[in-house]
Amino acid sequence: MYDIGVKTKYYIPSRFNEGYGLNKKAIKKIGKIADVLIVLDSGTNAHDELVFATKQGLEVFVIDHHEPKNPQWYASNINILNPKLHKDLSLNFHHLSTVGLVFYIMIMLRKLLNLDIKLKPYLDIVSIGTIADVVPLSLLNRILVRKGIEEINKKQRHGIKALLETLSLNKVNSFDISFHIAPRINAAGRLDDAKKAVKLLISRNEKQSKQLAYELELLNKKRQKITEAVFKESQISIKQKGFSNSIVIANENWHSGVIGIVAGRLLEKYKVPAIVLSIQNGYAVGSVRSTKEINIYKILEKHSYLFEKFGGHSMAAGLTIKSSNIPLLKRILEEEIERFEKEEPIIEVDMEVPLSYWNEENFKKLSILEPFGEGNPYPKFIGRRVRIQDFITVGSEHQHIKFWLKEEETRQTFQALWWGAKNYINLLSVGQIVDIVYTPKSSCWNGKTTVDFIINDIKIN
Repeated sequence: MYDIGVKTKYYIPSRFNEGYGLNKKAIKKIGKIADVLIVLDSGTNAHDELVFATKQGLEVFVIDHHEPKNPQWYASNINILNPKLHKDLSLNFHHLSTVGLVFYIMIMLRKLLNLDIKLKPYLDIVSIGTIADVVPLSLLNRILVRKGIEEINKKQRHGIKALLETLSLNKVNSFDISFHIAPRINAAGRLDDAKKAVKLLISRNEKQSKQLAYELELLNKKRQKITEAVFKESQISIKQKGFSNSIVIANENWHSGVIGIVAGRLLEKYKVPAIVLSIQNGYAVGSVRSTKEINIYKILEKHSYLFEKFGGHSMAAGLTIKSSNIPLLKRILEEEIERFEKEEPIIEVDMEVPLSYWNEENFKKLSILEPFGEGNPYPKFIGRRVRIQDFITVGSEHQHIKFWLKEEETRQTFQALWWGAKNYINLLSVGQIVDIVYTPKSSCWNGKTTVDFIINDIKIN
């Protein structure tokens, strides 16, 4: 909008003071300074707030990709673009995140308004948003992300260039977006003010960009410490109280900005749906993460009477609930999940490949499969009969395990890292022969490229 001369202001609700999505107090403020309200990544289910906005004299547009509670809801003076409201559309459009939808609207507007503007440079932001929103990397999303990564690596946007310099990243891939870039952008809204991330992405001042990138780095480090503390406390509570087929856990002292990350880590560790709640003044804000087999959104929608508000997807959701209703939520969730057939969790492996196969040249062949993400996960391989030469715990809480592994057949030694595996430390010993499920990863240090290994699981022979 800035680039075509449209006077635009942006408003991001504070998750601490306003919660997620639209609220009438914010709409009142906007109604005093604007004629048009464009709601992004929210709004499909905010019926009352949207009607309220029209009564404030605002022309309302919604661009969103979240699941609609009532697909039949319609108001003639409210324009909603959400592919999930149109079941006849190709699934490729259903899989677009909001940033992907916005990009296609930009293409349409360029044609309708006959604008002379290049859109490809915007794909850097599109790729980051698509990966960060964990949408399936189906046909359209794969194209957007792949081309977007090319734009990121051109380093033409001051903010992204500054962020990459802070991270000492020269060439970016989808892994770097998932685990390095997106967490730092998200850290602003989790702990401070989300507008810092927006300012970074739209900044045209090199000095300002470097300062904002530095601030996001500090916020991300703070976020990591808080996350570790809450994750540790949640595990202690789970150990004391136990769990069955799901986890519902709440605390008054937990920072609401990290509960989504903690819920994801609990899901990863315990392999059951997890709801983590932060309680304040009689209400709890919660984040939900679920397995692929259990559509958590449908379960929550069925019992929407419990919530002050909720929304999300089949595998992730957010909610607000009276703290007095938390025990009932826990019981209902257990009863609903009990109806699902139980299956042993399995790790899908692509093929058996020895660690010694991987060199820089062979690793580059994997890039043909990029970008990796939801719907196109990183390849996993099995390495047979490797001997544990040594191992140590690493990380601020000693939560990860670093290995030195020797391949029995070739006698070559390799380094590998097993994230968040400290609970398995007592099962391991030097000299053990193991099979490992792993993902290779390229690292560059002092101009030298090496291939490291991320362990997903270990089988002791």
